[in-house]
Amino acid sequence: VSALGMGTWMIGDDRTRRAEEIATLQRGIELGMNLIDTAEMYGDGASERLVGEAIRGRRDQVFLVSKVYPHNAGRRGAVAACERSLKRLGVDCLDLYLLHWRGSVPLQETIEGFETLQAQGKIRHWGVSNLDTADMEELVGLAGGNRVAANQVLYNLSRRGIEWDLLPWCEARQI
Repeated sequence: VSALGMGTWMIGDDRTRRAEEIATLQRGIELGMNLIDTAEMYGDGASERLVGEAIRGRRDQVFLVSKVYPHNAGRRGAVAACERSLKRLGVDCLDLYLLHWRGSVPLQETIEGFETLQAQGKIRHWGVSNLDTADMEELVGLAGGNRVAANQVLYNLSRRGIEWDLLPWCEARQI
């Protein structure tokens, strides 16, 4: 997976920019940025449809990440949401599927949904997004929670708070 990836929040919403956005994603792939991150939330699926169009014929060149809404997580909800995402993307498997943020659905149910998807071959890995250290500790303490592959969080030059506890905690567990 490339060190830099392409996020797709706020793309796919403006039809007049569609060709430009697709070309931009394809150029990124050509330049070696093989990670593309999207979510069912982005444009209510519009981003996933655009990404699907951009990667058509290039799926084997891309590490594809999508995220499930918290209210769609759980045993059945995550499976149904993932199937909708796969259809919009035009692929049969995601490389990484994330819980977008913690909601009211118990984490154990989300793990069970993710593991069902993994067993069905619809996702290769699963993880979370925007969880803090306490949430991560709870997650890995649950049945199957130690199989979490990633925690995608806000981190940039002006927002480096994860360096204090979350990043070292995740690094120590190879998350």
